[in-house]
Amino acid sequence: MSLAGILLTQVYWVSTAFKLKEEQFDNSVRIALKSVINQLIHQNNDTVFQKKLIGLSCGNNKLNIDDYIEAKALDSLIPYELRCMDIKTNYYYGVYSKYNKKFVLGNFNNYQEELITSQYQFSLSSIYKPGNYYLSIFFTNKTHILLHRMEFWVFISVLFLIILIISFVFAIFTIVHQKKISEIKTDFINNMTHEFKTPIATSSLAAEMIQREEVITSPLKIKKYASIILDENNRLQNQVEQVLQVAILESGNRQFKIRRTNVHELLDAVINSFELRLKEGNIKLKLTQDAPNPYIMSDKVHLIHIFYNLIENAIKYTPENPEITISTWNENNGIIISVKDNGIGISKEHQQNIFKNLFRVPTGNIQEARGFGLGLYYVKTVVDQTGGKIELTSELGKGSNFELYFPSTKIKI
Repeated sequence: MSLAGILLTQVYWVSTAFKLKEEQFDNSVRIALKSVINQLIHQNNDTVFQKKLIGLSCGNNKLNIDDYIEAKALDSLIPYELRCMDIKTNYYYGVYSKYNKKFVLGNFNNYQEELITSQYQFSLSSIYKPGNYYLSIFFTNKTHILLHRMEFWVFISVLFLIILIISFVFAIFTIVHQKKISEIKTDFINNMTHEFKTPIATSSLAAEMIQREEVITSPLKIKKYASIILDENNRLQNQVEQVLQVAILESGNRQFKIRRTNVHELLDAVINSFELRLKEGNIKLKLTQDAPNPYIMSDKVHLIHIFYNLIENAIKYTPENPEITISTWNENNGIIISVKDNGIGISKEHQQNIFKNLFRVPTGNIQEARGFGLGLYYVKTVVDQTGGKIELTSELGKGSNFELYFPSTKIKI
């Protein structure tokens, strides 16, 4: 409402200023033409001019308006007086009879109608009787003249108004953006609370079970509950590590230890860490290592986290009969690592945001597929920073395929 009020106020003041300029222009024209008529009257009262008129009237000749007003005089007086009033523009003028609309003097050309209806008309009755002759003037670009006179203030007004509107739009976008960030952070905190609460609750329950008398006397039960505590502790540790790694990347403290690394060895190590989980979840994982040269220059620790995140996502977002295929091959002087699943897939509308920080794809009824929205952001950031590329191919309901590309390095013999 304030912006609309300011806009209307600006329009009002510009309109008022235009009207004032128009009144000043009209007054200047009237003063100039009155001065022209006064000089013509003064000229007619001159002795020499009076003798000339007497000579023209000899022989009962009737004097006309053009005998009292010379065309040359008008052609010199009008532009002079207009310049004195700072009016420098194209104009047309004419002396005509209101009785028969006949023009007798002037440069009227094809503007007779405009001159007859012009607001700048002055009677010549003080020079020639009867008083039905008028001097009229018409300006073809009056509006342009007025706008040109106030163009600086119009420009300043429009400039500040544009700045105000841009600032207003920027403020609105900032507010909306901050609101989205706030919602994302709130969602992140809620997810993190849930993810931390589950292993903590499970560990606490297992610890309570160990303290029971019937369990203390059973080594197998103690081993079972201790294993649960250890698994949940590892799960909690991995989640904390993921948050810390992303926090390090966000802070700008990216200390990558780039060394020659064997991709196949890292994949074997990561898959071995999933061995128990693969058996318990009846998950099929196929590993095909067809790259003759598996060596790249990268950070070993971060690369392990990348593979872990991709395999973890493949398991998490494949609710039924998970089948994961991991393949490697050499291409374009580099190695490609493909992690493919038969999960729920990612729709086209979400694929462009999948690597953004804290972004999570809506998973519908898959309640167990929870997370922080940090994994793929971390993967993308590390891959880019270590000279690699990552591409996603996915179709909703048909799974996803993540392909990582890293430049290869040859082994020095």
